[in-house]
This record gives sequence, C-alpha cells and structure tokens, in this order.
Amino acid sequence: MHNLSRSILKTLVILLFVPNLKAGQYYALCEGNFGQANASLWSFDEAISTIDGPLVWDTGTNPLGDVGQSLTLYDHTLYIVMNNSHKVRVLDLENGMNHVGDIDIPGTSPRYMAIQRSQNRGFISSWSLGGLLIVDLTNNTVVDTFLLGGLPEKVIIDQDDLYVSMNMKPDWTANNLVHHIDISTATPSITDTYEVIDGPASMALSGQSLFVTSVYYNDAWESFSGTSRINLHDGSVLTVDHGAYSNYSADIGVVQGVPFRIYGNFIVPLNEDLSFNAEGSIGNLSGIYSFSVQNDLLVVGTSDFVAPDELTIYGSEGSTRGSLTLGALSGDVIYYDPDVVSVDASHQLPSNISVGQNYPNPFNPATHIPFQINKAEYTTLNIFDTRGRLINSLLNADLEPGNYELTWNSLDLAGQKVSSGIYFAVLSAGSEQSMIKLHLIK
Repeated sequence: MHNLSRSILKTLVILLFVPNLKAGQYYALCEGNFGQANASLWSFDEAISTIDGPLVWDTGTNPLGDVGQSLTLYDHTLYIVMNNSHKVRVLDLENGMNHVGDIDIPGTSPRYMAIQRSQNRGFISSWSLGGLLIVDLTNNTVVDTFLLGGLPEKVIIDQDDLYVSMNMKPDWTANNLVHHIDISTATPSITDTYEVIDGPASMALSGQSLFVTSVYYNDAWESFSGTSRINLHDGSVLTVDHGAYSNYSADIGVVQGVPFRIYGNFIVPLNEDLSFNAEGSIGNLSGIYSFSVQNDLLVVGTSDFVAPDELTIYGSEGSTRGSLTLGALSGDVIYYDPDVVSVDASHQLPSNISVGQNYPNPFNPATHIPFQINKAEYTTLNIFDTRGRLINSLLNADLEPGNYELTWNSLDLAGQKVSSGIYFAVLSAGSEQSMIKLHLIK
C-alpha cells in the first residue's frame, strides 16, 4: 500500500477507535473589570442554545482572577492568560475540566500565548518585560525570556515561524512594527521586521498573508484605526487607514479566505485592497467589544462594562445562529473538538497544503470545502467514512498554487445519497495531507 494511503488509514483508525466521538464545545472568557477579580469562564455546545458557567472558578469564593486576557488551546489543554493576576491557569478538558495547575509569572502582565508544537513550547507576550516569555510545556515552567524592546501584543505561530505585533514602544508611545521570529532552534532570532500602521494589535494568518489591525491616537487622544496586510512571500506591506474609530478593540479573523474585522456596529469583510465591503457587513450591534472566528462561525462579544454581557454567533453568510448571556466584558472564545485534536497530535499541519473547515457544518444536503495549495502538486480531495472506506473522490488533478473550493453534495461514488453521520475530507498532495471532520444531518 502507498505510504500516503497507509497514513490516511492510520489517522482514520485513530478516530474510529476513540470510544465515543464527542461533540465540540466552545469556551468563552469574560475579561471582568480591572481590579475586581471577576473574570469568568463559560461554555456552550454546537447547538448554541444554552451557556454554562462560571466554570471551575466561582467569583465569590474561588475567583478565576483579575482581567481574563486570552485563551489558548493545545490538544486537550486550555491555557487561560490572566493579565492582572500575572499567571496562566491550566485546565485539562479531556477529563472533565480539571484545573491542573498554574504558570505563575509575577509582575509580567501577560497578554497572549501561542504554542510551538514541534518543541512543546509556549510563547507569552508580556508588556511589563517588553518581550516574550518562553515556557516549557512538559512542566509548565518559564525557561527563558526573549526581549523585544517594546510592548508585544498578539502572537501567532506557524510551525517554526513566530509573528508578534509590537503595540507600543518602551515609553508607551505608538509602535508600528510586526516581527517575524525564527523559533526553529533553542535561541529565537528576529529574521524580518515589517512596518505597519501605528498601534498594531490583532492579527490573522491566511496562507501567505498576515492581516494586522491597528488602533492609534493623536495628541488629543482621539482614536483612529487601520488595517495592514503583510505578504510573507515577498515582504511587501499594504496599509489602509480607515480614519476615526470608536470601538474598544479592532479584532480580525478570516472566514474562507476573507478577512473580517470590527468596525463600528458591524463585523465588516475587507476587499482585496483592504477597503470595507459594506454590503457584506454582519451584525449591527452596539457596544462590540470582541470578535473571533471559531469553527467557521463569527463570534461577537458586546459589553456595557457591567455584567451580564452578550455573545452573538453568526454563520459565515450572516445568519444569526444564537445569542447567549454571560459575565462582564465578553472577550476571547475558542472552539474545542476532542475528536480533531487526536488527529492534530499525530499530524502537524502541512506546510504546502491546508483544508479549511467546511461550511455549513453540520450540513444537509451540500457543504463547501475550501482549501489552499502553496506549491504546484498533483492533488486529491477524498471523502471517507469512519470505517476508512472511500465514499467519494472530489478531486484528482494537477493544481497550481492558490485558494480553491469544492462542494460535496452528500453523494457516494455511485451517485447515491449517503446516510447521516460523521465523514472526513482528506486533502492530499505529494507526501502531505490535511483533514477535517464533516457532520451530515438529515
């Protein structure tokens, strides 16, 4: 049997013998009010009908802490970055949401955390230190600090490449840099630095494009915002200043290759030239505080800075999927699928191909599967069932680099409708593969 076929079969077998495939779960972090230690953690399932929380930590007798900044997921482990408590709380999701310890980092004002799977390391941006804390995840201890000479904000890791937005200079004036750091060795090194609009904060990576949003201020403390796109292939940077800005944050996310960002009362898609596509705007919500893309859904947090606050979830086409009430200052949200991480643990995301999450999902009768090819290659996209049987072959062709999308109409090779259940779309090119799980419902 061809090595790639063996790899696909092995991956499907891993999933097949997981005793009960579990539905995915969303975890939502509420920042809480500064100095009040009223941050809280919540969860809701894929039906988006009810929300549960606060989880594990009770704000009255066992507080989660002060200023819940961000969430990071690594397989079955959830890391909760607590900015004003100066720690990272660690939660095991595989065995009933158990609090298994903390990473105590006194006085560091941690912001965001990203994981380097190949080295089992975490990198945490720290304003107080002006650099990145490097954490050994085998024992959750800080082993080093990489100083950056400014205030780092968002951190993104793509295999052994780290990107960090430098929000401010050491004197707290606006910075305008994004660093590309090589983390392939024990000692990180800056390999490229890109100039973007002042005040870079949120970032989103899509193929060879790194999108960066900025918020900056003039001498009268009036706020403005812009968007930059870094071409990681040739190093060029496109910047667009959107003018006066009234939102608290400028979060950005990518849905099927299209960047969306906060602006005013909407989540607005950006055109190729980074201008606003007003016709595609989603939301019209007052007090937008946070935004992220999770499981191909747009999750929008609104706040009036007093609990309770709201989360509203939209499909990529703009339909409202649900609205939920939770704690003060609804912030970061992350999607956890226990079935998918078992695959991710054995198969690192390939460098030359990637398949995006299908939409809609669950679906009936058809779903769209976006994927990306970064190198000219003979490519296949096949559908398998949980027994590892080939259900349909959607693609067998030589492809040039680019973004593509195919539709599966829930038919098998014989043109017959398949039964509802779980299926897998496997994208293969050369010796690489990328896989997603599909939910067909009837």
